Amino acid sequence: MSPMVDRNQYSDLFDAMFSDCVGGKGGVLVVAGAVATGKSMLLQEFANRALESEALVLSANASRAERALPFETLAQVFQQLARSPHHREEVNRLVSSEVTAMVIAGAPAHDIEREYARVFHDLWRMLSRETAQRPVMIVVDDVHHADESSLRGLLYLARRVKFTNCLIVISEQVGLPHSQHPLLHAELFNQLHCRRIRLGPLTLAGVRDLLVSRGLAPKDVASDLAAQCHALTGGNPLLVTGLLDDLTAAGVSGALPAVEQFVNSAFGEAVVSCMHRSVPEVQRIVTGAAILKMPTPERLAALLGLDEGTVQRCEPTLAGAGLTSDWCQRHPAIREAVLAQLSPRESGRLHIRAAELLRDEGMPSELSADHLLDAGVPLPGWAVPVLRSAAEDALADGRPKDAVRCLELARETTTDAAEHAAILVRVTLIEWRENRLLVERRFPLLIEAVDAGQLGWADTTALVYLLLAHGRVGEGEKILERLAGRAAPAAVAETCGGLLRAWLAVTYPPLAAHLPAALVDGAATGAMPQQGPARAAIEICAAVQQGELDERCLHHAEHLLESCDLEDATLAPTVIALAALIYADRLDVAARCCDDLMHRAAVRGVVTWQAAFAAYRAEIALRQGDLALAMQHAQQALSSSDADGWGVIDGWARSVLLLAATESGRLDRAGSVVLQRLPEAMLESRAGVHYLYARGRYFLARGRVHMALDDFRVCGELLTEWKLDLPGFVPWRLGIAEVHLRAGETEQARQLAQAQLDLARDVNPRVAGMALRLLAATVSRHTDRIRLLEEADVALSATRDLLHHAKVVMDLSRAYARADSLDAARLAETRAHDMARQCELSDRGTAALAEPQWPAPGTAPERVAPGETTVLEDLSESERRVAALAAQGHTNRQIARRLFITVSTVEQHLTSTYRKLKVSRRADLPGSLTLVSIEG
Repeated sequence: MSPMVDRNQYSDLFDAMFSDCVGGKGGVLVVAGAVATGKSMLLQEFANRALESEALVLSANASRAERALPFETLAQVFQQLARSPHHREEVNRLVSSEVTAMVIAGAPAHDIEREYARVFHDLWRMLSRETAQRPVMIVVDDVHHADESSLRGLLYLARRVKFTNCLIVISEQVGLPHSQHPLLHAELFNQLHCRRIRLGPLTLAGVRDLLVSRGLAPKDVASDLAAQCHALTGGNPLLVTGLLDDLTAAGVSGALPAVEQFVNSAFGEAVVSCMHRSVPEVQRIVTGAAILKMPTPERLAALLGLDEGTVQRCEPTLAGAGLTSDWCQRHPAIREAVLAQLSPRESGRLHIRAAELLRDEGMPSELSADHLLDAGVPLPGWAVPVLRSAAEDALADGRPKDAVRCLELARETTTDAAEHAAILVRVTLIEWRENRLLVERRFPLLIEAVDAGQLGWADTTALVYLLLAHGRVGEGEKILERLAGRAAPAAVAETCGGLLRAWLAVTYPPLAAHLPAALVDGAATGAMPQQGPARAAIEICAAVQQGELDERCLHHAEHLLESCDLEDATLAPTVIALAALIYADRLDVAARCCDDLMHRAAVRGVVTWQAAFAAYRAEIALRQGDLALAMQHAQQALSSSDADGWGVIDGWARSVLLLAATESGRLDRAGSVVLQRLPEAMLESRAGVHYLYARGRYFLARGRVHMALDDFRVCGELLTEWKLDLPGFVPWRLGIAEVHLRAGETEQARQLAQAQLDLARDVNPRVAGMALRLLAATVSRHTDRIRLLEEADVALSATRDLLHHAKVVMDLSRAYARADSLDAARLAETRAHDMARQCELSDRGTAALAEPQWPAPGTAPERVAPGETTVLEDLSESERRVAALAAQGHTNRQIARRLFITVSTVEQHLTSTYRKLKVSRRADLPGSLTLVSIEG
């Protein structure tokens, strides 16, 4: 029913009873309803109608705070009869605390009852005198809060008004957990002259009429808005009014997409008012329901220390008031308004208790953690494992920020230094997934924890990975030295230690010596109970080092990539397996697996993992000759990195970007990569070797053969020292061979190309094809050159390296032309250009492909001016190499690292060189030094 219909119906009943009252037939009208359903407003309306008829209206408002005062409610009623001090004193005496005094004094029960009867009889006589003169209406609001003495007095009067000019109208709240006045209900509702009105929440039509009457919506479009308001408030008139006040304040009119967005202070105030009009038990249950995100009667009772039956009996009141629906708040604004009334201390206490209840029920830890996060600190000790467990669950669900919040709170809570450090490592690893640069602020604290002996083996190895990923090789090396001197449980040493040493052996080879080889040996000899990712990765690393990447090992690598869950602990095994496939030139398999890994990382939103796999995908694309895709993925890998913090990912991605840009003819773009400072620590890594080779190719493209030679030589020296001189890494011999070809030194080039071919022929057809191409450039006979190039064509046809295949076919076209096989030459040239187009070469790159890369055999190279040669002959080989690097602009420290000599030795060589050449600084060194060093 709408409010208007309700009002008319109730008004008719009141008018009839008031008319009977005027005619000498009194009665009792009880207005009942849930909290804030309009009882007080209806009583006021009835009182106003009685006043218009010149009746005497005596009113009282019962209060829970005054329930302990005897006769308080009756005193409010009858003191209005005391028009003079004499009457006021009489009323005060009648409702004095004599009965209470008798109870306290231990008077007999019949004496107390007799005193009650005397007081009530005197009040009745006073009322009778008034009703003899005019109709009297007694109005008592919230009678459920009245004191016991007043309740007994009202019942006494109610039994006697049947044949008087008196109408008693009272309001009461229904649905209370226990009746405050059972005697009143038992006797009053048995009286024939007693009627009852039951108020309920507004109906949907009632809310719609209110919207229309307040001008918030035209009648024809008000239904949708009314439905939203009714769903949010449950039809509670007070809440509806508060919500409509918010809509009015927001200037809302007409149909709305969502009323919820306009909920504001008026609605919140209505919630608080509604709550405080209820009895304490209801207030506590409303608060408990706001605390618990999944409230049930059982949980509410346990949380609040109430009897479950009491909680169940409050449900009608809660539902009728619109505060809850199925024990949950109807809208977050209700919850916020309720919780805002709590002190931080009380809120924290309730949240901790709620977390404890959920934990004891065996509910998922994240539910308890939500409460612990809301509670804040200090927390009890049992909260730490709950928070750590919840963090892992959040991480599995793809919510890293929630995981970090849980772990940070656990870290603030724990009093154990080792646990504090372990949690910090976990937080750092999670943050590293999202933002590589963000975690650097954590490194000082973690290094302090290592120095204090607070980090375990597994966490320390995780820190080493992080430091090296950021290019902080010096700090990583110091931690490895400390780690080597610490004992570790066998299982931890085999998995964490063995995997770390194996990874270092093929990624940062100079650092691997800090950990004992027994770690790897123990893990690879069957000590582990089953073939997990760590053990598989260790075996793959061993195969890489020994040059034994056979079919079985590559099958294990593929299986690991396809079956392994992508987690922090499996990231190292994953990239190891992926690198093995790349170095074995299983590029199709590697591309498929890498694309899958990138997709899985993207689905989970793990930015750093995406960058890592993008670097590997860039290398795959480069080896397949897809230069545009290689540059795209390399740029993606570098998008979240710091230009100064080169780790393995950054070094490899920059090498791909540099080499792809160079081979495509985009030398300006390649030059911008070369201008970035190469950290010296990068030369201790596999990625650094890739970068040196790429930079050497760039120098060759620019015609700076002396600088290219330097980079290629350092590549070879490093790989040889590390025992990683494998055909699938970087073909540094071919780089040096090209330098010799450009200098016309055919025999030296032939020897190097043949050496590379011998390494790669049976294991790596891509590199074998590249070697055959250079070998062909060293022979003079056309038939021999064509034979070698055709063999290279066949070898590269078995791979997907379109770039080097195009170069071979273009050389083959020239060889056919020199042998007067013009049709074959044109056909080969067409094939070469088709493959080049797929590589997306720039105009410069296409032009470079069409031109010979080096002089034909027998052509005399450019030589150094005789005068300069005579002067330079006085220099020793070591002095020439040091002087050449100095002339290129390298610092003494860089020269020492590249030539594997001490800085002091560099200084001695330079001093001797200055004396022999009669110069005083490196800027005066002759440019011919570099060319002489090549020929040497």
